[in-house]
Amino acid sequence: MAENVSESLDTLTLTSPLELMGSEFERVAIVGVGLIGGSIGLRMKSMDHAGIIVGHDKPDVLNEALERGAIDRGVGDLSEAVADMDLIVLATPVDETLKLLPTVLRMAKSGCLVTDTAAAKKEIFFTAQNVKDARAQYIGGHPLAGSDRQGIANADAALFDCAYWLLTPGVNITPAQRESLSWWVRLLGGYPVILNAELHDRIMAVTSHVPFVIALALSLWVARQSGEEPLMSKLATGTFRTMTGYAALPLDAWEAVIQANQADVEKALKEFAGILKECAADLHSGKLAEVWQQAYTMQRKLSRERPGDWDANCELVVTAQDRPGTIAQIAGLLAHHDIGIRDIHVIYVRERRGGTLAVVLASRAEARRAMEVLNMNGYSVRMKD
Repeated sequence: MAENVSESLDTLTLTSPLELMGSEFERVAIVGVGLIGGSIGLRMKSMDHAGIIVGHDKPDVLNEALERGAIDRGVGDLSEAVADMDLIVLATPVDETLKLLPTVLRMAKSGCLVTDTAAAKKEIFFTAQNVKDARAQYIGGHPLAGSDRQGIANADAALFDCAYWLLTPGVNITPAQRESLSWWVRLLGGYPVILNAELHDRIMAVTSHVPFVIALALSLWVARQSGEEPLMSKLATGTFRTMTGYAALPLDAWEAVIQANQADVEKALKEFAGILKECAADLHSGKLAEVWQQAYTMQRKLSRERPGDWDANCELVVTAQDRPGTIAQIAGLLAHHDIGIRDIHVIYVRERRGGTLAVVLASRAEARRAMEVLNMNGYSVRMKD
């Protein structure tokens, strides 16, 4: 198991873009070209990925992925799909990932990185660690992005923009491998956060898996109440539907995740039941305002903590021509003038017409200096509101 630590969002910094230039995975296989896998492919293709993207899925899914331009080639045979790849992405449900991972780790070439997108990590991590004859190495992945509309038809190149992407590397992963996958996540628009698999599952139990169970419980409660008073279900709109929307998702999107993280979910449910009792007691004693104040403070904190904002307060929007080396040139210009970049990534790109980059800096003073330098070198720059 990896060290029992995580990188705090208060101190997390990304490797300099200059150090990461050229760390692209040329040959990429996406196993499972649905919403997540298809969105990965679309984003990479929109950024003119120079290598090849191979998809593995059912024939009808592969045909649609090819039509949408999410992959370069569709392959029905798994061994052929993953052969000679630099990066293999298992964008499949937890139970399927658990079945496929040992085989893929053995089939892949030596030095290949394998990652996934599953919402529970501990069981998958232990599965990977127990593959004694693995040729590839595994780094767990979980993008905190998605949609209630599944499948390749709903894939979106912008799905991961400004989303946290959790990575759970093992102790045998080198810093270079971790940085390569982190930079790949940044190219997709996400913000990589490194933590171990156990911590990942504890956090997800509280912030994602238990809310799903609560949505089920609320829906079941109102369904039973409606048996006695049919008008109740008709009036269960607004707040109720907002709070219980999870329950409308297909069970197969959640069942395997909950089972893979069952111990943490059960523990978190018991803790939440205790909080409910506290709230009931506070309501009885007239202290609901105190509960509200704590909850309100938490919600205010959540509204301020957007991905990418932990170290930077100022962002420039740069319009640039679509030509090789543009990001490196911008980063180089600013570095030459001793202007530190917190982050730099593509917001939007139009093929052969140019695109828009976000350049994040530590202060407004740094941003003004950067605007002067970039304007003098022919770039169109504005300060983001």
